[in-house]
Amino acid sequence: MHRSRSDATNDKKHGQSGPVPPVKDRYRIIVMGASRVGKTCIINRFLYERFVAKHKATVENLHQGEYFVNDAIITLDILDTTGTYAFPAMRKLSIAKGDAFLLIYSLEDAESFAEVKELRQQIVDSKLANDPSKRIPPIVIVGNKLDLKKDNVEEEAVSKESLQNLVSTEWMHGYIEASAKEDININAIFKELLHQAKIQLLSSPAIVRKRWQSLPASAMKNKQGSANRCQVS
Repeated sequence: MHRSRSDATNDKKHGQSGPVPPVKDRYRIIVMGASRVGKTCIINRFLYERFVAKHKATVENLHQGEYFVNDAIITLDILDTTGTYAFPAMRKLSIAKGDAFLLIYSLEDAESFAEVKELRQQIVDSKLANDPSKRIPPIVIVGNKLDLKKDNVEEEAVSKESLQNLVSTEWMHGYIEASAKEDININAIFKELLHQAKIQLLSSPAIVRKRWQSLPASAMKNKQGSANRCQVS
């Protein structure tokens, strides 16, 4: 996994005030965004090295696995959420239980970024509601479908600079442009999220050999599964 320009930029922007939280051994990552922006595709590409072009509406799916990081075991619970407004209570509960967030939008659909802005505000309001002194949780904004982005170099440069200034400088979150279809910057997304959570996920070919367990959230209550472990070194 090669280091991208996004990674180099993102290393410089985590100066949020407040106490540094202790390193956890389990993180619940919530993946959110409008419908059809590629949330499930990004998860499938990262976990299973596959891309399914056919869209299938997601209500809620929970993926689970373990990493060996610096001789410690880190468990990641990755929740793939619905992109519709039909389940506001479910969305609120997901935010409340989340430790870190991936907010996905489509680079070919400017309106999908408006959804990211609204989701980001909901997360901030929820996490700081009872205690304004708390830190905002790790958040990475992902512009997916880089392979479909219009080829206008000047317009693209202005648009990307504007978004990076908003996300990196004002919001102080990570920002990565990616393509689930072409497998561009997919590993970098999760690496950046873990970097924000004060965990260093080191590069290794072993990352592509990981095997994960995926179950619908409803089934997780009735079935226990041991996640497969992979060595990251």
